[in-house]
Amino acid sequence: MCVIATAETGSMPTIDQLTQMSEANPDGAGIAWHDDTGLHRVRNADNGKTLAFITKHWNELKDAPCLIHFRLATHGAVNTENTHPFRYTLANGEHGYIAHNGIAQRHTHGRYASDSRNAILAWQTGQADLTDGTQGKFAKIDQTGRIEWLTPPQTIEGAEDKPIQVSNTRWREPAAITWDEWENAYDDAYMEGWNDGYEAAINDMLNDGIDTTTGMRRRH
Repeated sequence: MCVIATAETGSMPTIDQLTQMSEANPDGAGIAWHDDTGLHRVRNADNGKTLAFITKHWNELKDAPCLIHFRLATHGAVNTENTHPFRYTLANGEHGYIAHNGIAQRHTHGRYASDSRNAILAWQTGQADLTDGTQGKFAKIDQTGRIEWLTPPQTIEGAEDKPIQVSNTRWREPAAITWDEWENAYDDAYMEGWNDGYEAAINDMLNDGIDTTTGMRRRH
């Protein structure tokens, strides 16, 4: 189901936490951060390359607000284009990078094979509200370095006992459970996101006056 982690200036996930996140979500990793020169992003479908960058620059990144994402692919190929965080631009001029955790069921079909990219495209053009939690969790960092979660995160201790925010903690110590238990937990989480999105989609259809059995608009 992926994981998002954010850290304000002065905090950062530990290398061990980052490694656990990566092992549980091996299909691409990226980081966006803001320093004195502006907003930056590094991402790669090979988690090892992103982890190597973070490790090499860990001290500098600790002094900057950061948005980090590790992907577990459900829709779309494992490649750089589908690796979070993604660029966004809003009508008010705000721009930056945004990451998604979960399944955006309303957006599994669209311009991209990636439901995340479709949902973000709809959101930045004012066609979708990503704050209700039915399409997963989203966090962004803008051109000023301001981090914002569109959906509530969990707060845990990171390096030096400083707080960091994460979208979930399913990545913690996966080796402590069997593969079958891990796979079942993933399946449960997948279906939870799928069902949330399906229910929201049905509600949208009902609100639009569409018969959910035929897919046709009801006559009044």
